[in-house]
Amino acid sequence: MKKEELTYEEAMQQLEEIVAGFEQGHLAIDQLSTKLKEAQNLLKFCKTRLLKVEKDVKKILDHEQE
Repeated sequence: MKKEELTYEEAMQQLEEIVAGFEQGHLAIDQLSTKLKEAQNLLKFCKTRLLKVEKDVKKILDHEQE
């Protein structure tokens, strides 16, 4: 699934799966670098999405106060 097609919830689910793999030691040493990069991209995606929503909500609330 492409990053642009992901929802925030799907990205978080993928992150949780990667973290669980790290914690449980289910990742082969050859996968660590790839999974870490994937997790980094997912975190960036989630942060960007959260900041956008925060900005949108602030706009809406500021507009209501006018």
